[in-house]
Amino acid sequence: MIWMISLLTTPLFAQIDLSAVRELNQELPQFSTTMDSEEGLEFSRQNRRFKPPVKITRINEIKDSGTQYGAIREGGILRSIESNQNYRTLKLTYIKYFNLEDEFGFKYIQNNDGTITWKIPNRFVEPVQHELVLYVPPHRYTPAPENIPKTIYDKKLTIPPEFSFHVGLIQGDYMRDLFEDKKASNGLSRQFGLHLFTQWKLPVKAGAVVQFETATYGLRNGGEVQYSSYSIGPQIKTKNFDISGNPVRFQSHFRVGPLARATAQTASGSETFKFNSADLLASLESPVKNRFGEFVFGIYFQRQWLSIREQTVPVSLKATNETNKSYGISFAQVFE
Repeated sequence: MIWMISLLTTPLFAQIDLSAVRELNQELPQFSTTMDSEEGLEFSRQNRRFKPPVKITRINEIKDSGTQYGAIREGGILRSIESNQNYRTLKLTYIKYFNLEDEFGFKYIQNNDGTITWKIPNRFVEPVQHELVLYVPPHRYTPAPENIPKTIYDKKLTIPPEFSFHVGLIQGDYMRDLFEDKKASNGLSRQFGLHLFTQWKLPVKAGAVVQFETATYGLRNGGEVQYSSYSIGPQIKTKNFDISGNPVRFQSHFRVGPLARATAQTASGSETFKFNSADLLASLESPVKNRFGEFVFGIYFQRQWLSIREQTVPVSLKATNETNKSYGISFAQVFE
């Protein structure tokens, strides 16, 4: 016993320098084996057998980690750093937060003035850096006018009119058969038309036409036949095709006229016939731009079917059902 007391009083064990151990302890990262938050306590209750060490993240380390932009979904939970109270977001909110999280998985939100008053669990934050890359700032900005003019019609739905004139020679086989006169097989036709076309961008445009036609046929012994008809019907027009540097298009329409009539002046008096007419006309046109729209020149062919619905004298028609055919030129002005 005396030997032990003398050993403890020797200079070797009387003074021990622990300064190096203290300095090493300060350089090592701080760890805590306890969690004083609600999440930590719950985790400890469920895992009593093992409590892993948790690295404490300092606020200065969080501030030095840099920031990025993110979005908080509706219903996200914000926690006040000062009061430690939770608040729920009512709508989608965009924030600026620090990259580094703390040891409990909270992200810290940076205010506009650079301060930090809120934190949020990382599961409620969606980064938006990829979406921001897609944003291209406008190079030029023009403010909206104070008085915005109102458009009372849609120009694309307008139907500009087109006026046409056709003149040509007639091969009147039906008239020759009706009057039993070979001279009536030749005539002169004049037609005045009003055309309306849609303005869609399809290869073929649809429309309608109203046409007035007059024709003159000769008879033997100096007589003549005056024919007139009002007719209406649908029509189509193709787009322009470039042929040898010139625009060319095709147009066709089919018309019906219940008011066609022919009056024959002969030496014995006059004879009147009323018809139902059906006319099929096809033309090849070439438009030229002018200040009103387009001036159109074309050539046409027309075939006409007539059926008598009323006459003042008895007639005898052949059973061949002859038709009248005409050939000629056309002129038109399209207004745009």
